[in-house]
Amino acid sequence: METACAVGVDLGATNCRAALFLAGGKLLGRREIPSVGDRPPGEGVDALATLVESLLREAPATAVVRGVGIGSPGPIDLAAEVVLEAPNMPAWNRVPLRHLLEERLSIPVRLGNDANLAVFGEFVHGSGRDVDSLLGLTLGTGIGGGFVKGGVIDRGAHGMAWEVGHLYVGGEGLVCACGSIDCLELYASGEGIKNGYLRRARGEELSCRDVFAAARGGDRTAGEVILLAATLLGRALGTLQKVIDPERIVLSGGLSREREMLVEPAIAEARRNLFRTSLQHIDIKEAELGVDAGLYGAAELIFSSMPTG
Repeated sequence: METACAVGVDLGATNCRAALFLAGGKLLGRREIPSVGDRPPGEGVDALATLVESLLREAPATAVVRGVGIGSPGPIDLAAEVVLEAPNMPAWNRVPLRHLLEERLSIPVRLGNDANLAVFGEFVHGSGRDVDSLLGLTLGTGIGGGFVKGGVIDRGAHGMAWEVGHLYVGGEGLVCACGSIDCLELYASGEGIKNGYLRRARGEELSCRDVFAAARGGDRTAGEVILLAATLLGRALGTLQKVIDPERIVLSGGLSREREMLVEPAIAEARRNLFRTSLQHIDIKEAELGVDAGLYGAAELIFSSMPTG
C-alpha cells in the first residue's frame, strides 16, 4: 500500500533544518546544515537540494514523495512563491526559490513564511488542533506571528500579514530597522531585551539569557528591562485579542519558556487591557511542537494541497 510523505524545511538564520514526514504527521527523520543565508542563491539552492535528497533516501520503499514545503523568513510573493526579501539573508532578494528547487529536485515545492508555517504546524498537530482559529507569536531573537482559521493560513492580500513584531507598542522612541518607531520586537524579543539592558547598564555585553539570570540574581536593571518587555508584550496580546478575537493564542520560541518572568506577567497585562466580557475568552498557551513547529507546518503545505477522496 502506498504511503504519502513530504519534506518540511525551515530556513533559519543560524541553521537550515529539514524533516521527513508521513501524512498524518509521523516524523521519520531529520537533518540540519548551517544557514545558507550567507551564500549566493545558486549555492544555497544546491545545498538545500542536497539536504532534501539525503532525507528522501530514508523514505519507506512504499512511500510516494508528494513534495517539499519550505518556510522562509520575510515576505513572500504569493502568486510566484518568490522570496522577496529575507532578514539575515541579504543576497536572497526576489529569489524564485520554488522554481529553482523544483528544477533541481523534479518534485513539487511549496513556499511560505516561516512564522505562518510554525502556527500552521501547531494548528494541525500541536496546541491548536482542538480549535478553529489560532493566533501564534514566535518569541525568539525577533518576534514573528501568524493566524490560521478553519485550516487556512491568513497571509493577507499581499503576503505580508502578521508581522506582529512590528506592531507599534510605545516605549522609549526607538527606531526599528524596518524604519518604524517603537516596534514590539525592539523591547520584547531576545535582541530587544539584551539591547535594553545594554542601554541602561553600559557595561559588559550580555546575552538575553544572561539578562534573565541577572534578574533572578537580584539585578534591578535587568528586572526593569524584563518587566518593560512583559508589559509591552502583554499590551500587544491584549490588542490582538480585541482586534482578531482568536479562539486561542499560542506562544513559541525560546522566550516562551520564561514563564515566571515574562509570559505570566504579559498575560496579566493582556487581561488588564481587555473588555471585561472578553476575559473569559482569552486562552494563551505554550506551543507543543517547540522548534519543530515550522517543519510540521512546511510539510503540511504539501499534504493540505493533496487531492482528497
